[in-house]
Amino acid sequence: MKSYFCSYQEQILAAIQAGAWPDVAPDLCAHLETCNKCNDFALVAQTLRESRNAAMQAPPLPSPGLIWWRAQVRRRNAAIERMTRPIALAEKAALLIVFLAAVALVAWQYPQWTSWFASVWGPLSNFAQLPGLLALGLGSLFVFGGVAVYLLKAKE
Repeated sequence: MKSYFCSYQEQILAAIQAGAWPDVAPDLCAHLETCNKCNDFALVAQTLRESRNAAMQAPPLPSPGLIWWRAQVRRRNAAIERMTRPIALAEKAALLIVFLAAVALVAWQYPQWTSWFASVWGPLSNFAQLPGLLALGLGSLFVFGGVAVYLLKAKE
């Protein structure tokens, strides 16, 4: 295959490098319509110029060490999640069993519970003791609620 150098190639390259490519002199446009080598040259040079501009505008890549470190962290977190999934499932099943056992205990011992509450509530019918019992109940609710919130946040 014979290759030759066309004198218009320098003008085409200068126009592309200057950024004035599609708007070139009429004689150069006429030459591009007749010369396939210059037409191919212009297409390749313009494509390379656009590729270079796109590469210059792209954000810089992070360091390879940072990419490797992030990949290792993701891999480790995925392994931890896979390992803790059965434990979380067992924990939920255990909570469900404990709840069902508590409901069964209350249903089984219902007559004894009602008689006990009647014996406790009977003397408390005096309203003087009711605020103290209410304060004790709310205080224990706040303490146990605070401990529960702390333990849930500690897991995260």
